[in-house]
Amino acid sequence: MEDLAQLKVLPTVGPVAEAVFAVDLFRRGGGGAPFTRWRDAVNLRMRRVQPVPVTPRVPRPAGPPASQDGTGGGAWLFDLLAQEQEGTSGDGEHPPDPVVRRMLQLGVAPYWGKARGYLQIDRDYRCRVMAGGGIEGMLRNLHTWVGWRPPTLTIASGRGGEIQLRGRGLAIVPSLFIDRPRIFTGPRDEQRTPVLVYPTILDSAAANTLWDSAGADDRALAALVGRTRARVLEALTETCNTSELGRRLGISPAAASQHAAVLRGAGLITSRRRFNTMLHSLTPLGSALVTVGSPVPKPLTDRGDQGLELTLAP
Repeated sequence: MEDLAQLKVLPTVGPVAEAVFAVDLFRRGGGGAPFTRWRDAVNLRMRRVQPVPVTPRVPRPAGPPASQDGTGGGAWLFDLLAQEQEGTSGDGEHPPDPVVRRMLQLGVAPYWGKARGYLQIDRDYRCRVMAGGGIEGMLRNLHTWVGWRPPTLTIASGRGGEIQLRGRGLAIVPSLFIDRPRIFTGPRDEQRTPVLVYPTILDSAAANTLWDSAGADDRALAALVGRTRARVLEALTETCNTSELGRRLGISPAAASQHAAVLRGAGLITSRRRFNTMLHSLTPLGSALVTVGSPVPKPLTDRGDQGLELTLAP
């Protein structure tokens, strides 16, 4: 119950982590037909830029869930996910690995505006399922390779193993460029919350909409509400207080408060006081504006196979 109470559904791992997944997907030719246009476009762009070393130091897309000495393979993902939640990562980041940096520039950033909205819609759908059918309903319908039989969440991973959460909870995040569910854990002594990254479904129609969005960015939203206020709406896909909002945007808390007040007056965000801080969230109208034009992922309803097990603490 303690682990279930701490379960979180996050909107995205961020563009840098997506670039790491995209490198792996691109190398293996994964993703199937929906990614054909994407691979062709990335190949074309890569031929136009200066080549980089053939053997880059790319973080492992998914380390072992738990090794014998208790360490996990997800430290790099935890760092990037923390940056994303703090609003310090984005299209302008410069990963040290040259191949990841190039993939971010050529294979992720051109589509990130629509992709972020697509993932947000997927996350909102999971939250609605959880609100209407409970946490068990959401877990049972998460992905075809994920199964739920209390108190065990089973992931078809191709490797055996069991992770005892023991009060650490679980974070669940959709990804566009990962093609199978993967679990990321850290060293046991750090007590980091394991992260389950699952692939959002992408059919041909949704893929065409995404790949057609190269270069579109978020200019339409910026033209409607202004560039800074568009960034405020995008930053509020995760609820935060005024100081955090300012940090995410690189502006002062006073300026963040002013922009929030305007958007609140327009019915795009809502604010509520919690102790000495003001928490800001998107309203349904604000969320619709942020995700406008994004394709809608189809829900996954099949049950998965047996594989890696996550055992929730009784």
